[in-house]
Amino acid sequence: MEDAQSNKSSRKCMRKQKRAQHRLVRDMGVECSEEPTQYLAVCNAGLVTGLKRESFERFIADVVPNYQLSMPPGKSYCFVDFFSLERATSFYDKVHGKLKVPEQNTVFYLLYIKTIPCSEEPLGSDLPPGLRLLTDFVSPEEEAALLRSIDWDEEEVVAFPTDSADSELKHRKVKHFGYKFRYDNNLVDVDDPIGPIPKDYEFLQALFEKHGSGNHKYDQITVNRYLPGQGIPPHVDTHSVFQDPILSLSLGSACVMDFKRGDKRIALDLPARSLLIMSGEARYAWSHGICPRHNDNVQTSTGFSTRSRGTRVSFTFRKIHRGDCECRYGEYCDSQRSSVPPEITPIDGSVASELEQDCVHGVYEEISSHFNETRHKQWPNVAKFIESIETGGLLLDVGCGNGKYLHGQPDVFKMGCDRSAGLAGICRSRGFQITLADCLQLPYKSRTFDAVLCIAVIHHLSTGERRKKAVTDIMRILRASGRALIYVWAKEQNKDSQKSTYLKFNANKGNNSEKTQQLRTLASNVTLPVHENRTEFTHSDMLVPWKRKGGGDFLRFYHVFESGELEELCSDVPDTEIERVYYDQGNWCVVLRKL
Repeated sequence: MEDAQSNKSSRKCMRKQKRAQHRLVRDMGVECSEEPTQYLAVCNAGLVTGLKRESFERFIADVVPNYQLSMPPGKSYCFVDFFSLERATSFYDKVHGKLKVPEQNTVFYLLYIKTIPCSEEPLGSDLPPGLRLLTDFVSPEEEAALLRSIDWDEEEVVAFPTDSADSELKHRKVKHFGYKFRYDNNLVDVDDPIGPIPKDYEFLQALFEKHGSGNHKYDQITVNRYLPGQGIPPHVDTHSVFQDPILSLSLGSACVMDFKRGDKRIALDLPARSLLIMSGEARYAWSHGICPRHNDNVQTSTGFSTRSRGTRVSFTFRKIHRGDCECRYGEYCDSQRSSVPPEITPIDGSVASELEQDCVHGVYEEISSHFNETRHKQWPNVAKFIESIETGGLLLDVGCGNGKYLHGQPDVFKMGCDRSAGLAGICRSRGFQITLADCLQLPYKSRTFDAVLCIAVIHHLSTGERRKKAVTDIMRILRASGRALIYVWAKEQNKDSQKSTYLKFNANKGNNSEKTQQLRTLASNVTLPVHENRTEFTHSDMLVPWKRKGGGDFLRFYHVFESGELEELCSDVPDTEIERVYYDQGNWCVVLRKL
């Protein structure tokens, strides 16, 4: 019995190692070695998994002395140089497949590698023009006084949903002074001032002048409270409403803020009691946002590590602007864009990734909790497909969302993957087998699964090439004669004189024509129509609003498929037979078989 268990464990280790080998080569060009070396890759623990450098360093030191740890930011693995073959093999023999990762319920999986890549780059090493960070801007005593000044139970506090599944984290609270910032349109009513800025805050104005933080007497303050796991989507503050610069004072806890312009991305660590000054290009052309998560990857004196977030309170100071904006960044400016009617922009590969990050991945991180509340019932034809899988078959649900297709049918082994950490967390809380993965690059061996689901996923990809790539990778991981079921949103929501369920729920029964006069230009400089919910589609590429509980919308990108388009897409995929194409309640659907 013990031998059988040992063999099973050994086979599992080998599978983990094999999978990690492909990932290391693909991500960082790291070559594995069949012979022992002084270098080890830790396959399943890194900054992304929440491994803390300090905890891991203590763990290593308890096993062997003298080592160097390298933890690449944004990766689920890390590397250790033991400076001798003897120490590396000793650590491998004692740890691999045996000892558990600190603070995590999984054992280590290790690989010998030929060398360790140079990958650690400092956060915020090259700031956008016009961005300044002043540390220790206020004293600990001043910080404490500012935090005490806000009563979060007062009626002026408003709340709106975040991505967290935890009931305590469903709302981020905000308070305004001077003028109320409206999240539904990112504007303020300059003719409707509210409660004045408290006199207790006047000392900050003197500090702003002392440090050259603009020549304004700031007349609008927004105070946000971020609990661990909460964030804010990437955005550029509306040009015409506020003057330059905009100031943000971080109190209580540090966090990492992400800045982006085009393909340039910078992560900046904002310590508690620091003041961020956004002026010029940084204020007008770079988006800024905070990823909703519980930990940040931060640089320490010994390299990158993971730092848990606490409760952060930010005071944002703005000066109201009246009239049009005349900045030099017209493509991002609401005043200058509105003077020339925008035109819908064709989407090409150069902007596809950024568009999907902003209008698909980022949105689902923000709405995952609310999304989970609205997705419960399995669609009948998808359930029938699952029932058709033979007993003992292995099913993967690509883009599984909250895992509604992963329960039931116990004689089929089911796994899921999703790009959203929030949705993956919901699946894990329900005991499902789940992996964080992108549908364009599935982290599974070829010819692994008997069946694959991909329901309402591919229509979020913004180019035909990317949609074909997703289908191709789905077919790659299928075994011979394995089948895939793919659903995409149909442009035809009124077929054979029958309205889809989507149209039937239209509150305005008398008007089912899409109102696409509204266009939106995104940070990626792509202009797309904004769809009117529960109406017919008149464009193939569009932004569809997700109504959030506290007011305002998130915009999700969709490509809706015309009749025959999905079939044409799949016919170009190698080793693929189209078994069936059908229409199901506003969706085009295809069953594919691997040749």
